[in-house]
Amino acid sequence: MTVILDILSSIVIGGFIILMSFGILDSTNKFLYSHNDDLIVQQNLTAITTTLEYDLKKIGFGIPEHENVVLLADTAHMRMRGDINRDWNPDTIEYYVGPPSELAHTQNPADRFLYRKINGLPNTGMRIGIVTDFRFSYLDQDRNVVDISNSFNWQKIKLVRTTLMVENPAAYTEKSNPDPDEYRTAFWQETDLVSRNLRR
Repeated sequence: MTVILDILSSIVIGGFIILMSFGILDSTNKFLYSHNDDLIVQQNLTAITTTLEYDLKKIGFGIPEHENVVLLADTAHMRMRGDINRDWNPDTIEYYVGPPSELAHTQNPADRFLYRKINGLPNTGMRIGIVTDFRFSYLDQDRNVVDISNSFNWQKIKLVRTTLMVENPAAYTEKSNPDPDEYRTAFWQETDLVSRNLRR
C-alpha cells in the first residue's frame, strides 16, 4: 500500500514540476520575443529617421530665394525642394503614407508603408519603412502653427515637426485580434528637422 502511495505522490509532484517548467518556459519565451520585437522596432525606427533627417536638413539648400521651396504641405504628405546630393541641381523631395489596405496581410491593422520620392521617382514611390503613425505639422519662424489649408501660407513654413510611430507587425499573444497596447512601440518626434536654408 505504501508503495502505491509513494508512486501516486511521485506522479503528482512530478506533474507539478512539469507544469511549473512549462510556465517558466512560456514566461522566458515571452520575454525573449518581447526583447527581440523591441530591437526590431528600434532598428526600423532608426532606419526611417536617418533617411528622413538627412532629407529634411537639405530642404531649401541650393534654391534661389525668390523660388518656392514648399510645393505641398499636408499632415501626412509633404513635397519640398532642395539639393539633396549636392550636385547644384535642385531636387524635389516627397514623403507620404500609403493606405492601410496595402498591408492587410499583417496582424497589425495600423501598419502603413512610408514612401519617399526624389524628383518624382520611382513613380510609385520607394518604400522606406512601415509606420503606424506619421504626421507633419508646420511652424513659422515664431513657432506658431501654420494654417496649411491655404497654400498661400506655405511660404511661411520655417520648421517642420515630424511625429513618427513604429510598431511590430505581430504581437506575441494567443489572441487572434490583439489589443493595441500588446504591440511593441517606438515613438519619435522632432521639431527642428529643417535646414537653415528654409529659415531665410
